Parts: sequence; C-alpha cells; structure tokens
Amino acid sequence: MTKQIKMRNLVKVKRDLLLLLVLLTTFSSSVKSQDFKVRGRLHMDAFVGLKDADQFSNGFNNRRARLGAGGTIVENWDGRIEIDFADGGVSPKDFRFRRSFNNGGRFWIGQFKVPQGLNQLTSSNAITFIERSMVSNVVPDSRRIGLAYEHNAGEAGFKTMLFGRALGDRASIETDEDGNGNNMPLGVALRGFYSADILDGVMHLGSSIVYEDFNDNNGAGFGDRPEARDARGGAVRLVNVNIPDAKSTFKFGTEALYINRSFSVEGEYLQVNVNNLINDNLSFNGWHIQSSYVLTGESRSYSNGSVGGVSPSNDSGAWEIAVRYSSVNLNDDAFTGGKQSNFTFALNHYISNRLRFMANVIFADADVNNHNQKPILGILRAQYNF
Repeated sequence: MTKQIKMRNLVKVKRDLLLLLVLLTTFSSSVKSQDFKVRGRLHMDAFVGLKDADQFSNGFNNRRARLGAGGTIVENWDGRIEIDFADGGVSPKDFRFRRSFNNGGRFWIGQFKVPQGLNQLTSSNAITFIERSMVSNVVPDSRRIGLAYEHNAGEAGFKTMLFGRALGDRASIETDEDGNGNNMPLGVALRGFYSADILDGVMHLGSSIVYEDFNDNNGAGFGDRPEARDARGGAVRLVNVNIPDAKSTFKFGTEALYINRSFSVEGEYLQVNVNNLINDNLSFNGWHIQSSYVLTGESRSYSNGSVGGVSPSNDSGAWEIAVRYSSVNLNDDAFTGGKQSNFTFALNHYISNRLRFMANVIFADADVNNHNQKPILGILRAQYNF
C-alpha cells in the first residue's frame, strides 16, 4: 500500500512538472521583450535538535525549490508565475501581472502577498534569519487572489488590496448537493509607510490593517513552528490554537526599521482580533525585535518600504551576525494555544548576492497549559536564487 501511495505521488509530481513546463513555454512564447527570464530558488536545510528536542526529527529538508518565469509583457505591463516543489508537494506562489503608471502607481491582478508585515513581505531570499519570526507567520495572510493598487512617492507610500481565497483552496467555492454555493472569504488590506534619512542612515515606519469576513466558511487557526523546520518539514508546533466558530478577523500591525551602513535594527508588533460566533471576541498577538551587523562593511538594501539583502563588495564575500527575540501569545478566554518566546543567533556568509550559507541556533521557550518546553535547535541552510 505504501509503495502504491508513493507511486501515485510520483505520478502527481511528474504531472505537475509537465504542467509547469507547458506554462513556462506558453509564457515565454508570448513575451517579446529581452527582459523576460526564467527565475527560481533552492533552499536546502540541515536540522539538528541540540537539547530537549526529542519531538523533532534530525536530518535534511528541502525547504524551497521554486521555478517560474517573469518579465515584461508589453509596455507598462509585467507578469510572473512561480511554483514551489518543496518536499515532493506542489504549491502555487506568485501568479500575477501588473500595470505600472508614470505617477509611481502600480495596479496588481492575480495571486500575491497580502500587504501586511515588514518581515512577511521581505523575500525569503533576503530575510536575515533562516525562518521569519513567529508572529510574522502567525498573523499575516501570505498569498491570496485579488486586486491591489500601490503608490510610492519617494519617502512615503501605500498599498491596498481586495482579496479572496488562495489558489488551490477550492473548498471555499464548491457547491453542496442542493446546488447551493458557499460564499468565499472576502478581505481588504491597507499598508502604509514613511521613510526618512536620519544620522547617515534610513528610518522606516509603517503600519497595516487587514479585515477578512469568512462568510459561510467559519473557522480559523493560528500557530507556528519554532522558527525552524525539521527533517519532516516542520510538523512540530509548540503553540497552536484552532477556533472552529470564527466568523471574521481584524488584524493590525506596526513596524519600524533603521539601517545605518553595516548596522540594522528591526521591530514589529502584530495582533489579530477574532470575531467568534459562540464566545466573546478573541485577541492574539506577538512581536519581534532583531539586529544585525555586517562584519565586512556592506549594508542591507532598502527601497520603497521593502528590505533587501546584502551584496558583497569583493570576491571574498560578506559576513553578517544577527540576533533576534520573538514572542507570541495564543491564550485568550477558554482558548489556550500557549505562549512562546525565542532567542535566535545567526551567522550568514554571502558568497554573492545570489548564493549564501546560513547558520541559526534557536533557544525556544514554550508554555502551554503550564507545560513548559525549552528545546535548543540548530539549523544550517545553503541557498541559491536566479
């Protein structure tokens, strides 16, 4: 039986690979611009539980294996498609096109990230640590299908989005036996930022709000792995809460960033309020603060409310050290998902702006119903993007 399941999974992966090749061929044949290019990324991890980590599996993990394409379609229009093949599963990522305007505005159509959270919106190719902070995975909605408009005017900008389900989330629009269709979720988001030059560096301040009505699809869950995924792909969640009668959510966040040459510091607070059908309204929150220093003198990049990575200034590469403290609270009323805080120490070696090696040591502290767990975890990553 196990062999049959493996064979079916292998056939499914091959089928999806063939579909991706067809999509890439179709997209490339329609694009006449020299700006068109195939794009992708490969993130390979090695995980080890250093102390009190018996529930985790040591070994290797294919964290990301993405392949896609992007480029200019016609003047002022560009597009992107991207699929992830991590751990034998297939999931759609960015599937969108957009229109650029001369006034600094851009109109988006398709699936892309909901605009909330500086850490969440930073590309996985450029995040300082191997995984984003816990609260950045717990609260923001990641990618959804929708329409968006953004406008950047030098020091300030905003992005607003109207969104529904994610690609592949077909259950939200299926009909029942009587032919009645469920209403799919509908949400609206707004994020704004302001940046200014201060003391030879750049200061970024931002905030965001997101409201989502689940309509007939009640239920919500919040939780995260301890900022590391083990050899099973990250099955262990030390804190987790499920709310089967959730009707809607209202999320808000504040963010701050300061970069001064080799030094950077970033902080963020995010909160989700859940409108529950049975209990009183619930509230869960979290925050993180992190700091990094590039030992070889380079600086993290920043532009229009987004953080980039480090580009080495010479052939010997760049070295960076970083530390982060993060915390989430998933306890409210009768729901006791738990509290967790993490200290993470990082060392990054940038061979180029597309190839780097990373090492993280995570000191986790989770408390769920007075049961305390304090595992120490180690994780290494080799990553490449093109």
